[in-house]
Amino acid sequence: MLVMAEPSLDHRVVGSPGLYRRQVLALAISKGLGRLAVEGRGCVPSDGPVLLAMNHRSLLDGPLLFGFVRRPVSCLVKVEAFTPWLGPLLSSAGQIPVRRHVVDARAVRLCLRILGAGGVVGIFPEGTRGHGLVETARPGVGYLALRTGATVIPVAASGTAQMAHRRGLYRPPAVLLFGAPIVMDRWPDGKVLGRAVVADTTEAIRAQLAALVAVADDARAARERLAGTKTMERARG
Repeated sequence: MLVMAEPSLDHRVVGSPGLYRRQVLALAISKGLGRLAVEGRGCVPSDGPVLLAMNHRSLLDGPLLFGFVRRPVSCLVKVEAFTPWLGPLLSSAGQIPVRRHVVDARAVRLCLRILGAGGVVGIFPEGTRGHGLVETARPGVGYLALRTGATVIPVAASGTAQMAHRRGLYRPPAVLLFGAPIVMDRWPDGKVLGRAVVADTTEAIRAQLAALVAVADDARAARERLAGTKTMERARG
């Protein structure tokens, strides 16, 4: 069994050599599986609390988010992934185990601590992998944004499922888009944060993320058509 120490709050926010080495490794593995185009990384603020809200299509989505952001990122990862072998690696990289079908108070508290200290948290608002069109979103993303006043960055992935299931030497095209910041006002301490407010905020984030996913899907389709055209031209000689 692997034994690796979980990073401190300071390392989650400021970073450490170990975390950055794991970012480089995640980046190399992810990029090696496809022809990935990445746009908008400059949208991620260089400091202050940030909530990265990403659609979820593949097991590669988390490593991509972790690898391409220039700051330490603590992603919410389903607790089932924390196996005796993989769990220590995920924990040492700062990832947060979360139980998906209940309100996981421990995970929420850790997210609030990280964001409160000015760190970055990655969250998949859909709550599970699927087609990734973000037709629904769970309220956690809205709650965290309001409680902390974190800047929300929508992140759209397209083609990552094809990357994860690639066959042979073909490297499928994929797109990763970081969208414009969604600036949130921090909900006042001591004031009741009602479900309706959380629901409205969650829906606003969901709508912007879904729109960005549509842009990413169109961009990936265009790259796929271009790749097909070039293949046909080479075949014709």
